[in-house]
Amino acid sequence: MHPILLELGRFQIRSYGFMLAVSFLLGIWLAGRRAKRFGIDPQKILDLSVIIILAAVVGSRLLYVAFHLDQYRNPLDVFALWQGGATFYGGFLLAMAASYWWLQRHGLSFLTMADVMAPSIALGLVFTRIGCFLSGCCYGKPTDGPLGVVFPPDSPAGSAAMALAQQMGRDHVALHPAQVYSSIKGLVIFVLLMALQPKLTKKGSTFGLLLVLYGIGRFIVDFFRMYEDNARILFGLTFNQVISVVLVAIGCYLLLRKAPPVPNAGA
Repeated sequence: MHPILLELGRFQIRSYGFMLAVSFLLGIWLAGRRAKRFGIDPQKILDLSVIIILAAVVGSRLLYVAFHLDQYRNPLDVFALWQGGATFYGGFLLAMAASYWWLQRHGLSFLTMADVMAPSIALGLVFTRIGCFLSGCCYGKPTDGPLGVVFPPDSPAGSAAMALAQQMGRDHVALHPAQVYSSIKGLVIFVLLMALQPKLTKKGSTFGLLLVLYGIGRFIVDFFRMYEDNARILFGLTFNQVISVVLVAIGCYLLLRKAPPVPNAGA
């Protein structure tokens, strides 16, 4: 695990912040390439990206902090984004709301833009979750299986594992690399969205498929994630799993509804 990728004196490049930046840059580049086939000026992608980045960073951080208040006794730590700690749904939902507001103001279709951006969202997951793994946040439950990872004790995952080891009378405890599972999930979704693009010609269908695939994947991965007991809010499901069910339902609606095709969307 490498929470710090590069350190020159007091200057540091942290893994999570670096991977977050990579995800945004690649996502913007990919969306810009896809924009023309959907009849959208690529410049609009750049303009909207500023709104999405700000909303995604703020939303993902705030929701993570809300469920991990015990880690932030110093209020200034809330702003230390480079140390990791973010919840995808927080950033996703706030970015969607901010995007809808911006697109309405500029007379652009939210669903068409969502179709353009959908693969970028999946691709972003690949890199941001690698950043989570390198930083030791968003870790999984204990496991004795071959995929278990023993995290350094000075990481959030390592600290949690040490506490569990003491309770269990062990020297150490391995955890599921839930971050890696999520990264692989993002890669699978990205590949499927790009491979199935020729068939996803209906407005909202690419975005709908993203919602379905992500919702199912997140619902499953959350069974391997470690959460505090108060994170389970309904029938033993986590907050994220409940949101996943809602997203799958919305995605199915977008895929099954009657809607006009988008010219050249499947090209």
